[in-house]
Amino acid sequence: MAKASKKSKGTPRSGKRLSYKDIQIAYLSDGVAAVERLLKDGKASRGAVRKALDALRQQGAAAATLDDFVKTHIGQGRRGRSAPLVGTDRTYRAQKLATGSPFLRLPLEALGVKKGGLVTVRFERDRIIVTKV
Repeated sequence: MAKASKKSKGTPRSGKRLSYKDIQIAYLSDGVAAVERLLKDGKASRGAVRKALDALRQQGAAAATLDDFVKTHIGQGRRGRSAPLVGTDRTYRAQKLATGSPFLRLPLEALGVKKGGLVTVRFERDRIIVTKV
């Protein structure tokens, strides 16, 4: 007698996920709500949504709302930890170069700071406050 296979009780997934082009079409026709629904239903992967956003940017299409959705719900992805979301707490270890003093490498995407952007850093006795300029 054959054993029944175990099924996970996770989110239901379809047999095939949609391509980034399908996600682009869904976004352009129905907006961010369609993309959110596809993610929730397991029909789209986070990577495909990021790829769809990149492709829309390259084509010059207005994708500001999709960009905001990706930043707040999906994060950066690809390598390492995802970018921290607004309101979350993270713990970081101090790093040190061979001859230097300890320092921190902090992701600034949650503040909306891009490469070359300016931040103000205030040093207090027991904390450091980073503010976007």
